[in-house]
Amino acid sequence: MKKRMTALFLTAAMAAAVAGCSQKTTEVKDTSAAAVSSEAKQEEGAKASADGKESQAAGEKVKISYLSRFTNPELPRAKYYMEKLEEFRAANPDIEVEDVSIADAESYKSSLKASVAAGSPPTLFICSDAFPHYDWAKNGVIKDLTPMIESADWTGPADEGVFGSFSFERKGLEGIYGVPNSVIGSPVYVNTKLLKEHGIETPKTWEDVLAMTEKLKEADPSIVPFSMAAKTKADLGRFFSELAVRMNGLEFRDRFINHEVKWSDPEMMAVLNKMKEFIDAGVFGRDAISYEVENNITSFGEGKIAMLFTASYYFDRFNGMDFADQIDCVNFPYLESAPENKDIWFASTSEGFCISAEPGTPEYDAACKLMSFMLSKETFEGYAEVAGGGVYPVDIDYDTSKSPNPMKTFMEGYATRSDTTDIMAAYLDDASVINITNTELQTMFVERPVEDIAKTLDTEYAKLFPQ
Repeated sequence: MKKRMTALFLTAAMAAAVAGCSQKTTEVKDTSAAAVSSEAKQEEGAKASADGKESQAAGEKVKISYLSRFTNPELPRAKYYMEKLEEFRAANPDIEVEDVSIADAESYKSSLKASVAAGSPPTLFICSDAFPHYDWAKNGVIKDLTPMIESADWTGPADEGVFGSFSFERKGLEGIYGVPNSVIGSPVYVNTKLLKEHGIETPKTWEDVLAMTEKLKEADPSIVPFSMAAKTKADLGRFFSELAVRMNGLEFRDRFINHEVKWSDPEMMAVLNKMKEFIDAGVFGRDAISYEVENNITSFGEGKIAMLFTASYYFDRFNGMDFADQIDCVNFPYLESAPENKDIWFASTSEGFCISAEPGTPEYDAACKLMSFMLSKETFEGYAEVAGGGVYPVDIDYDTSKSPNPMKTFMEGYATRSDTTDIMAAYLDDASVINITNTELQTMFVERPVEDIAKTLDTEYAKLFPQ
């Protein structure tokens, strides 16, 4: 039987928190060639539109460039979207799509930033909160997509709740400057086979995790109880935000967003100290700071990790493991002292497609056509078949009985959510703040005092967000 897979809707509480962000956030001036005046852009757009229509009248193709990370056919998601691009090309011979996609994350970031600085970004590209998309929107690098989203032919993400990372009305900028292409979660993958071998039930609370840690240390010190790749900043940032919300709730997150919480305040210090307690107890193993996500996934598959915290876009790796039927995917543990926060799930729509072409030009129209195809309900439903389920920024119908156990248990758990949250720093509209925060948090794993970390972050946040 098919069940309705509900799209991610960021709650009213979250929307209110984001809308209430301080207006005093420091504006970073863009001095690149892309930051031209709006009047010049309008003239350029009008000219480009006229020139483009003449070219089309002459039977020439419209040329656009497309930047994604979908380049490796060995990865199911990449393979699917590579095939969708070819399908679009075949159906639209009048549009020439130059695929300039890059698989490596760091190379992708440097290439996109360099192209923006040079004033020649790709026509259509995938952006995230790792980039200064507020500054790019403010300076006209990426364009308002509201007309496309409101058009009758649009079947992609449309609920206003999913556009939090690409809408900047809280800063006085009208419009929607990107559309999410996924919902990223951070569940915990559990090797139930390994736990059963040691007589342990899947932990639900952090008190359970600490008890599991002691039992596994006695039985086999080589097993990592609860692995988190601290070298991977994104995973570390998600972990800390989840822990903070589990301990203090969403109201605390909202006050953090509104710059009402300092890192040296008691509530935040309690989170830092709790994380240090986990490190000292050996919860993450001995060398968490030296491992990337890929290391941990490999170790999990070899039976060396009991529980693994990482992003949901690795589902295909867990679904394909030999013991996948004994891998459960559960929510982040809660604390016995705060059971009211146990059903909050992490969910981010901070990654999505943006367009750099001027509205009114053939390039803009072609890019909208490609985006509409890539983000259509039909495309998401097709990927759900490939992925074996999942959560998406649109409503889809999917037969959950076909899902492998990791995906099935994730969907069942996510369906019980009381609320969702992204990482707390993601709501601050400053691309540098996430890196600054996670870099400081990493030093906890090399025995830097939490008081020093809090002091440094208070100083850095004061620079970025002067009151």
